[in-house]
Amino acid sequence: MQETLAEKTYQRLRRRVLRGEFRPGEQLVNRVLAEEMGISMAPLREAIHRLATEGIVRHVPGAGAFVPKLTRRDLEELYILRESVESCAAAEAARYISESQLEELDAICRDSVAIAEQIGREEGQVASAELFDRWLDLEEQFHATLVDAAHNRTLKKVIVEHRALVRIFEALHRRPAILTRAVAEETCQGHAALVAALRQRDAELVRQLMSNHIRRGRQTMAEFFRRHPPDQE
Repeated sequence: MQETLAEKTYQRLRRRVLRGEFRPGEQLVNRVLAEEMGISMAPLREAIHRLATEGIVRHVPGAGAFVPKLTRRDLEELYILRESVESCAAAEAARYISESQLEELDAICRDSVAIAEQIGREEGQVASAELFDRWLDLEEQFHATLVDAAHNRTLKKVIVEHRALVRIFEALHRRPAILTRAVAEETCQGHAALVAALRQRDAELVRQLMSNHIRRGRQTMAEFFRRHPPDQE
């Protein structure tokens, strides 16, 4: 099925926000964006409305839509929430996940391992900006597939919004150095264990593995920003 102009506009603008192409607190000006993207105002308004509904941008009545401003404290709170809701979703996914979704997770895992190996060949065994972006895309795909497999619309809405905010924080501070070969390999091992537990339909094991996975991510992020404070708070 061919994508509509509104859908293409939404996907393009969403990607720009998640890649940190706008400053924290920057207003998304409809007229300027429409000119940049070579489109009319209607699909752009629809795209911004969808992004605001998902929490990726913040709508201020009478003022417009703005890129969120996030602090390290916001990030800590988001990780705490993610641990709770995503571990719940993962447990539900263990009950309902399909074979095709398991195969999709396997493919993502293989791509992640390939990136981890590439990072190992980079100077200092630290991700380049390009590898960092590809890694974030794969992380999003992995978690989105799990959430879809849970078949719970309410959980999905909460998770999609708050995962996007975490990614915006990561992109705005543009810190590829957080992704070392060791971090990438540990994440790959965690993903592989999750997929194995999903295949066993072991809901409680999957719940615990997802909780541990997100907790490790939170610790990695906190330790990195203690050593390298963000320029923006």
